Amino acid sequence: MKKKAFITFLVVGAIAMIVMSSHYLYSNTSGILKRKEVASSLWYLLTFRAHVLFGLFAITAGPIQFIKRIRTRNTRLHRVLGYFYFVGVILSSLSGSIVAQFAMGGRITSIGFSILAILWFYATVKSITAIRNGNISDHEKWSYFSYALTFAAITQRSLLLIPLLTGVPFMPIYQLSAWLPWLLNLSIAYLILRFSSERYQKIATNRFS
Repeated sequence: MKKKAFITFLVVGAIAMIVMSSHYLYSNTSGILKRKEVASSLWYLLTFRAHVLFGLFAITAGPIQFIKRIRTRNTRLHRVLGYFYFVGVILSSLSGSIVAQFAMGGRITSIGFSILAILWFYATVKSITAIRNGNISDHEKWSYFSYALTFAAITQRSLLLIPLLTGVPFMPIYQLSAWLPWLLNLSIAYLILRFSSERYQKIATNRFS
């Protein structure tokens, strides 16, 4: 039941992200783009849209990978979606690292988004490398961390609702959103993995004691 609720939460988050971000793919003055002078440059728009588009690929493919029935009964689909997710993350993180250099809010925001892009790339590569080496445990661990960083985009949008719905100034929250979402999501992923590991250890201990 908890697993189904978790998957449902990820799916709803992915759908919400598609709805909230798709306008960036066709509008040059949508959302934060209208606040940026660099958005008038074609190269920046292409890079920004690549970041958004491939990020949406990753966000969409990710939740399906956590469905146990697909992982165990349809390994081919799991593998195909895994590589689909991998390509989405790699291209989105690389383009995102460029976009981060022009983030609003100054250096503190640029550094936060840059670290996110680097960690996102790293965790995803580690996940793919682990499964290619036959290390399922490490693959699962790094997959959780990778999607935690993918989901940071949704956590960030949620955080930005604060200035939109209240009188709180936008920029301090935006600067915070470059750090808090991915730090929070990584912490949650770590706790989930730790809880799962302890639960399985207790089951194994009770079974063989």
